[in-house]
Amino acid sequence: MTIPITAEYSWQPVIFDETVATQRAALDELRGDTSITVRDERATQRAGLHALLPSPEQSLLDESDRWVYFPWRNTVVAVLGPNSYRHLRLDRNRNKITLEEQQKLGDLTIGVIGLSVGHAIAHTLALEGICGTLRLADFDEIELSNLNRIPASIIDLGVNKAIVAARRIAEIDPYLTVEVFRNGIDETTIDEFFDGLDLLVEECDSLDVKVRAREAARSRRIPVLMETS
Repeated sequence: MTIPITAEYSWQPVIFDETVATQRAALDELRGDTSITVRDERATQRAGLHALLPSPEQSLLDESDRWVYFPWRNTVVAVLGPNSYRHLRLDRNRNKITLEEQQKLGDLTIGVIGLSVGHAIAHTLALEGICGTLRLADFDEIELSNLNRIPASIIDLGVNKAIVAARRIAEIDPYLTVEVFRNGIDETTIDEFFDGLDLLVEECDSLDVKVRAREAARSRRIPVLMETS
């Protein structure tokens, strides 16, 4: 198994299933690297899963665990399997979003254009678990003057805004599919970005992109949300 660590994949966590021989071998290589931090809090996660009321289905309790490698953190973390992880992580949403609603919303593909204000929106969508795929588009990089509204850090200066958001989301839910369009939206990317989209959140600064995005959304009958002052 090849572990992607180049800049092209710098927002994507690598998930390992130890029950697959090739993945176990790659994971063992990582865990044997003394420069990499390894964190294993599965006992606490398992205890939390077993303590839920009503008790989860047996299939969730029996699901095999995973290990996640975050290249930008140089860290490997043990987590519950995808279904049990989602069940435990989103359990406390139950009083505001029903399980049925959660499952329905979890199938949505939501696009966010503009990852300054859009960063907080994308992050909240991931926190609440109300999408299955996030598409993030921004050509710009983090600058010091952005840190009044983007919850990034000086370590992120010079990094593409969409990548910074994607990394933060991956550290909340490594199983959530996040697609990054780090060149923004233009004639070469607009079709790929909009095809199959269920909702667009538009928070970009460029007037021409705003118009182009709305035209693309209208032609596909995709609803558009925008928060502005």
